[in-house]
Amino acid sequence: MNDDLSRRSINAVLWTYIGGVGKIVAQLVVQIWLARLLGPAVFGQYAAVLVVIGFGWLFADSGFGAALIQKKAITDEDVGYALGWILLLSFFSGSAIVLLASTIAESMGDPNLTAPLMACGPIIVLQALSNLSASLMRRDLDMKRNQAIQLSAYIAGFGLTAVILATLGAGVWSLVIGFLVQTLIVLFASFALVRHTLKPRLRGDSNLRRFGFQVLGTNLANWAVENLDRFIIGRQWGLATLGAYSAASNLSRVPVSLLATSFQSVLFSSASRVQDDLDRLRKGYLATVSLSMVVTIPLSVLLALKAEFVIHLLYGDRWSEAGKLFAAFCVALPFYVLLSLTGPVLWALGAVARELKVQLLTAAALLGGLLLLSEQPLAFAIWLIPLIYFARFALVYAQLCQCIPIKHILTLKALRGGSLLAAMVVAFEFLSNILIPHTQMNVPLWEVGQAFAEGFICVIALRAFPHIVVAQELTGLLLARSNDSKVARVFCRLIALKEPTP
Repeated sequence: MNDDLSRRSINAVLWTYIGGVGKIVAQLVVQIWLARLLGPAVFGQYAAVLVVIGFGWLFADSGFGAALIQKKAITDEDVGYALGWILLLSFFSGSAIVLLASTIAESMGDPNLTAPLMACGPIIVLQALSNLSASLMRRDLDMKRNQAIQLSAYIAGFGLTAVILATLGAGVWSLVIGFLVQTLIVLFASFALVRHTLKPRLRGDSNLRRFGFQVLGTNLANWAVENLDRFIIGRQWGLATLGAYSAASNLSRVPVSLLATSFQSVLFSSASRVQDDLDRLRKGYLATVSLSMVVTIPLSVLLALKAEFVIHLLYGDRWSEAGKLFAAFCVALPFYVLLSLTGPVLWALGAVARELKVQLLTAAALLGGLLLLSEQPLAFAIWLIPLIYFARFALVYAQLCQCIPIKHILTLKALRGGSLLAAMVVAFEFLSNILIPHTQMNVPLWEVGQAFAEGFICVIALRAFPHIVVAQELTGLLLARSNDSKVARVFCRLIALKEPTP
């Protein structure tokens, strides 16, 4: 059973990566296209709408999707119980947003948001229902079909519908309707594959409800960190600035969203199946940290160094304000990914309440900090974001160490590879700017050439010193599975990983 779970987990990561690569390409193309069509002001309106949709969806789902994944064995009664509560809570959540739409719009300083916010009500119900089927697919590690659905829905919703409507001048409605189309496709396609019971129940396993509500509390605190800052920025710095802030945040997440979502889904599902084997959980966590940080840390440093160039190249002159904001978000990326790996392991252990306390504390710190800095330029206040993300990860990691015996030196070794590669990126950037005369060169050509050279150096270092760059837990897992897993075998060849000679 353990070998089968390892094989399925590795295959799940593979398919999540394949789907994630497709979605990264789609997101880059679509976001750049829409940003150029719509501009910062409309993106600011949509960011405000997303704050409300995200809040409503959290209440509508109430953690029941995660509860079904975490439970070792589930029945149709469990699924019906989750469905019943989701229908009930999504109805009340959606109705409340419809009734309060005008008040919310006025509080955000834009009465024109009333109608788009009212449209959030039915969308929230549909989104919560679609998450039920998608959660059952993630529970079974069926990432191949799940990724196909997610990618197709995004392309149809935003790549086609939203772009066409934006071209016709629909403004913020192009993004709202695009989101609706995406949600409908995920709902019907996921249910067609899973075919779960449609008989809702309000009585069942109370442990599901208890775990789900704990997840809800944690997600609400996380939502506060991720979204209430947008509310404050929209009020204090204006919706146009909020558009630049949201665009910078979204773009920074595109390169690592593949890592975060893939490992988060697979780690939570697989860890839930072996939640009693603490040694295996520890090794799996450290291996995942090592693999993710080898990519994330050098990539985040590279993007931060070239932040203003990237924004200008992709979005154009109208988005110049987003350049400095983008740099801060890039610095925060490693902590964002580390948190996305640490939280699911706590959830798998049933220790959701431990993360909840941290999320509440850091949410309060972020909101208080932004209010205190509201008189400062946003380009200065934005650097509160990396500090909060670092604190959030450090505190959640401390909670994990109380549940699983993890030596801090092993965690540092898991972070070592990515940190060394990032140091090489910084050194090459600094030395090449000093030693190579480039003032007369074409700026885009120089910047892109530097980036490719830095990436090439990282690949060479990874292949030359795999046992230094990659943590022992990851090398052990890959070498152990290389004989019966094509994915592990290909990865070992890619980084020239071999059994160390005695």
